Amino acid sequence: MAKIVMKFGSNLLVKGGQIDKTYIITIASLANDLLNAGHEVAIVTSGAAAAGRVLIPNLESVKDIVSKQALCAVGQPKLMEIYQVAFSFYNRTVGQILVTRDDFTNRQRFLNLRNTLIGLEKVGVIPIVNENDTVSVDEIKLGDNDTLSAMFSVCWNADYLFLMTSVDGVIGSDGRVLDEYHIGSKEPVLANLEKTSHGTGGIATKINAAKIAAESGVESYIINGRRLECVKEVLAGKRCGTHFSVSGKRRLTKKESWVKYISKPKGTVYINDGAFKALIERKSLLPVGITDIEGEFSKGDVVLIMYNSKVIGKGITNYGSEELRQIKGKKSSEISEEIYTYDEAIHADNIILEISEVN
Repeated sequence: MAKIVMKFGSNLLVKGGQIDKTYIITIASLANDLLNAGHEVAIVTSGAAAAGRVLIPNLESVKDIVSKQALCAVGQPKLMEIYQVAFSFYNRTVGQILVTRDDFTNRQRFLNLRNTLIGLEKVGVIPIVNENDTVSVDEIKLGDNDTLSAMFSVCWNADYLFLMTSVDGVIGSDGRVLDEYHIGSKEPVLANLEKTSHGTGGIATKINAAKIAAESGVESYIINGRRLECVKEVLAGKRCGTHFSVSGKRRLTKKESWVKYISKPKGTVYINDGAFKALIERKSLLPVGITDIEGEFSKGDVVLIMYNSKVIGKGITNYGSEELRQIKGKKSSEISEEIYTYDEAIHADNIILEISEVN
């Protein structure tokens, strides 16, 4: 049986300026069928601001961040109430999960979130996930729930991610829906579709989210949210919407995916020619290959790896920035015992390269 994440945006959830309760009942019906079939289900939802505008109509046209946070603070409980009522028709219980970028980028909080989800699984509660817009500012804001759904899918170890949209999938320049979007091959030319008035993303954010999830081992689809039966069709092995496939390269482990797509680098290490050659041969980064350090970070933090003025990857460092400044450019035999802990500054298993960016 599969773990399924379904993401619904405001373009589907909002009708006539308010939350479409009938549509959410349809979502609950689909989720109930999936659960009865033995699957696990999580829902990533938008709509808090729309729910808030109904309760505080005088803020409807206000766009400053403080007013938006106020709308979400009022609207989020209302949105959850609508979901709970809809799922109660099927004797199901939902649980609210509100997250910010820090809940994913901080490795410990990431693991804590995963443990919370394990707890909800054990008691049969369906996670309803949204960004915590009431406290989100630019530094910790995810910005769109498409990206959130991809990060959540990685965290939850999902098997499927369904990104719902208002069309039948990713539409090519010829006006036809792509059955398959091959990641790693030449990018297809797409139709120019604008984002909706209610949503914060568009087809571009959905494609990026689907790529993150697909490269991380999650079967990812962009489908028409008005044809929810498409989810069952996909699970039955039929074609529906646009499927994202990884061409010509292995899928990332969950840890690698976290390093590449989710982590927030705390600093930068600059490397020399010898280190670059070692990295492309899948070897570890040694202190002797480091030429400079930028930023302040601790052991276990993620750092950017820079070569010839270009970022070539990320890695989890074995040393803090202060220690690396003392041992950079040195061989193991030249490092004092007080500092020396590991042979590697960054172990090969903790490095994700993006060599395609290097000429």
